[in-house]
Amino acid sequence: MSSPSSEIFRRGVQIQKRTLIAWSAALVLLALSVVGAWPSMEKSGALEDFASGVSPEMAAAFGIDQISSASGYLKGNLYAVLLPLLLGLMAVTATAALTGGDEEAGRLELLLALPVARRTVFLVRFLCVAFGLAVTSALVWLSVYGSVVSLDMDVSGGGVTAVTLTVGLLAVLHAGIAYAVVGFGLGRGPALGAAAGVLVVGYLLHAIAPMSDTLEPLSNVSPWEWALGSDPLVNGVPWGGVALLVGLAAVVVAVGTYAVDRRDVKNA
Repeated sequence: MSSPSSEIFRRGVQIQKRTLIAWSAALVLLALSVVGAWPSMEKSGALEDFASGVSPEMAAAFGIDQISSASGYLKGNLYAVLLPLLLGLMAVTATAALTGGDEEAGRLELLLALPVARRTVFLVRFLCVAFGLAVTSALVWLSVYGSVVSLDMDVSGGGVTAVTLTVGLLAVLHAGIAYAVVGFGLGRGPALGAAAGVLVVGYLLHAIAPMSDTLEPLSNVSPWEWALGSDPLVNGVPWGGVALLVGLAAVVVAVGTYAVDRRDVKNA
């Protein structure tokens, strides 16, 4: 007989199954289309022309400063902005829906009647989101790595693994922020707004702040900088950045779990 926690996890995964399939399919198709366009783009020389028309500062901000190389192409068209942003939005919306959304709709009442602590119900729901992010990240990694190998691109498998790991952890962190907001009882809407806002501001600090000598130090507080600042696609896993992402995610999840155990749960 399964435990209440495992049943909550199973049910949480089942609830987000359709959404998870849709997000995974969309991100895999995005990855395949980006990598698949490389041979024609390389032969046409269009990438060099494109990069030459952008200032060095703007090129660095959007990750296209080395777009004519295979690794620079992947970075600029997939890993610098699109994949982290989309995976982060996936994480935020799923977390807000499974926690704050279900609480506001009264769908958590049956689960809370089980012989399991309230904090466990919410924490397991967060783990369902983390599981979904891991599955999606693994599928994207498999798609990119398989395409890179089949097209004989000058990109290391270790680099693809490293950048997929950091982008996935970046998404988990923002899921944790949404979870913490729900933990304090602010609901689905504020959780979406706060976590998405942190996601966007973090990108701006990572991309735009380095353009100014005055603002440049602010880029160091951006989770995007921890995940992508050292160019993991080329240089491998940034262990310091990984430690910061995991550590901060653990802190915000712990704070949210502590808060939810000390407030009243909303009814529909």
